This record gives sequence, C-alpha cells and structure tokens, in this order.
Amino acid sequence: MTRRERLVLVASTVGFSMVLLDTTVVNVALGAIARDLHAGPTTLEWVANAYTLVFAGLLLSTGLAADRVGPRRVFLIGLATFAGGSFLAGAAPTATALVAAQAVLGVGAALVLPTSLSLLSQVFADPAARTRAVGVWAAGSAAAFAAGPVVGGLLIEQAGWRAIFVLNLPLALLAGGLAVTQLPRQADVTRAAGAPGSLGAQVVAVAMLVALTFGLVESGGRGWGSPAVVVALAAAIVLATALGLRERTSASPLVPRQLVTDRRFIASTAGGALLNFAFYGELFFLSLFLQQERGLDALQTGLAFLPQPLLFMAVSPLAGRLVAARGARAPLAAGAVLAAAAALVLLAVDTDSPYGVLVAGLALNGLGGGLAIPAVTAGVMGAAPPSLAGIASAALNAGRQVGGVLGVAVLGGLATAGGHVDPAGLHQALVVAGLGLAGAGALALTLPSPRPAAVLQPA
Repeated sequence: MTRRERLVLVASTVGFSMVLLDTTVVNVALGAIARDLHAGPTTLEWVANAYTLVFAGLLLSTGLAADRVGPRRVFLIGLATFAGGSFLAGAAPTATALVAAQAVLGVGAALVLPTSLSLLSQVFADPAARTRAVGVWAAGSAAAFAAGPVVGGLLIEQAGWRAIFVLNLPLALLAGGLAVTQLPRQADVTRAAGAPGSLGAQVVAVAMLVALTFGLVESGGRGWGSPAVVVALAAAIVLATALGLRERTSASPLVPRQLVTDRRFIASTAGGALLNFAFYGELFFLSLFLQQERGLDALQTGLAFLPQPLLFMAVSPLAGRLVAARGARAPLAAGAVLAAAAALVLLAVDTDSPYGVLVAGLALNGLGGGLAIPAVTAGVMGAAPPSLAGIASAALNAGRQVGGVLGVAVLGGLATAGGHVDPAGLHQALVVAGLGLAGAGALALTLPSPRPAAVLQPA
C-alpha cells in the first residue's frame, strides 16, 4: 500500500466513522438535552430521528451525484455540510433548532457515506488491495460505533452535551484536508452527462424512503395503528410500486440494470439489510434492558457492549484479506451463522444472569459481524465498475439503513411493553433476529463461486 493510498484510506475511514459516531453518541445525550432545553419525549424522538430520516432518504440521490460529478467533490461538500450542521447543533438555543441542525447533519452524512467508499474504488486499482482496504474501512466504522456511547458519556460528564457535536469539527477538518491534498481533481470525472437515473425517479425514491423511515420510526411511539403511521407506510408501498414499474421499463433506471441483474449485488445488498435489521435491533433493546432492568447508566452500558465492537475491529481487516483470497461467500455465510448463534446464546440473558453470558453473546456477534460486513461490502463493490461505485455504495447503505430502522421498530416492539423491556418479548425479539441472520446466511450461499484472482474485478 502506497503512502497516498494509506492517506486516502484514512480520509475515507475518518469520514465514515464520523457519520457512524453521530448515530450512537446522540442517544447517550438525550437526557442532558431534555434537561437543558426543556424538551419533551416527542421532541427528543425527533432530535434522534431527524438525522436518520434525512440520512436514509437522500442516500440514493447522493450516490448518483457522486457518480455524476465525482466522489472527491461530493465528499468534500458532505464534510463541509456535516461540519456546519455540527456547529449549529452545538450552538442550538432550542430543541427545535437542534432538530433542524440534526437534519443538516443528515444531509452531510448522506453525502459522505457513499463517497467514502467510492474513494477507495478510485484509488485502489488492484482488486485484492481494494478488498483489504474495505476491511480496514469497516474496522474503523466498528471503532466509531464502539466509541459513541463511551466517548459521549465522558464528554457529557466533563463538558456537557454540546461537546459531542464540537468533536465532529476536527474530524471533518482532518478528512477534508487529506482528501484535498491526496485526491487529484481529475478523479471527479467518473461518469458521462447522460448518466442513468432521472430526477423524477430520484424524487420518488427519496419520498419512498422518507415515508418508509418515518412510518417505521414513528410506529414505536404512536403505534402501528396510528393514522400517520398507516398513511406513511401505505405511501411508501405505493411509491415503491410506482418506482419498481418505472425501473423495469425506463431507459435510464435509478439503479443501473448492470447492478440489479448481478446476483452478487442483490444477495449482498439484501444480506446487508438483514444484518443491520438484527444488529441495530439487538443494540436497541439490549441497551434498554441493561439500563432499565440491570440498572446501568449510559456510560456503563456503552462499556458493557465493548466486546462486540472490539472483536469486530479485530476481525474486519482479517476478513478483508480472506475475501480478497477466497471470495465473499464463505465469510458472509460464516459471519451470519456466528451472529445467529449469538442470538441463541443471548436467550439465556435475564435480570440476574451473569455478565459472562452477555459477553459470550456479544463476542459471537462481533466475530460474526466482523466477517460478514466486509463481505457484503466487497460483494456489492465487486459487482460495480468504478463509474458506478457511488450508486452501488448508496444502494447498499440505503438498504442497510432501512434494515436498521426496521430492526429497531420490529424487534424493539417485540421486546418492550409499556416502554420497558419484557423478558418474554426480549426472547421473541432474539428469535426473530436469529431468523433474519439465518436469512443472510442463506443469501450468502447464492453468491457465485469464489474467484480469488478477481474478487473485486469490475463487472
């Protein structure tokens, strides 16, 4: 790996990690925000959800933008937007202003995430080296996910909740500085002006994802029978149907047919959605369980979860090398099986079970995720030539984001009763999570036979 490749990998990983850090760190701060800004429960939901809603809704459009005008330019715009949103959030005088700032952060995140992966396709010409880089990139995301609750708890205790947003500013500056100095401007010309995907299709896709995300997010507080939830989900179904019909007949589909007819792309994208369904759902209801039933505070809960992301970080680079040598099928299948086994182990967790039971389950989850996540990423990027890397990455991450929202809504709904974790519901949620992970393992078996010499060779 050359010096330039290493520095671009650092820029990409820092940008992606910053986005993921914000998805977890805000949840730790909600109590302090409520006290300081006098925010009620509904407003606090929007403080957390405005980011997710805008983030998920814009991913496909920003992926297309990256392919059209170049990942370097979109990455830098995204970092600047994220830094601006962070400044606004840190200075927000009211809860409403904080919600608006979180929406701006969601725009920045949607610009940064797909381009952070596209940059690797631009710089790492060798397929095996690119796969190893993806493993490091995934390990960085796990580090950010792990650091969120712990760093957030420490910052809130020492400097107040506004400090969690100030933290983003030096990270954005570091990633932006490396991108400006290490990426040539000609890397911004990646796709012809007549690129696939019309503006109308992008608008419909954004509206569909926003409606779906809104319905899933609000179902937890309003209930599945709420008129707002029913209308949002019905609108998502109608828009998805219209988009599907349009994509089948259009000469310029939103997701190019070169991708949607490649089984690596379909199986990997669906597998990524199922993995996030289980992992995000488990994180949500196990966090509630540890705080409500075991009496841990936010910082203690973050520390309790550390075995999972630490093992994820340790395994991801190794998984990248394994995928480069053997293909994505075996690591994805093995990772999904290990994570499904973790759900079975976690069935033994209750209000007085030893911490070792939780550690065993979380450790298996970390091993499974560390194998599977780089595999699904490599599978998707292996199906895409560099000119379509942005939309391929965006489609993968849009699917994963929606899978995560669905996991929180469905598994959280199963696990909780009256706002508290119910032991019987906890077990039901773990069974459903295990079934989702088994589904990801089954999808892995549909991947093509390994091609060690060209694992990430553009299709």
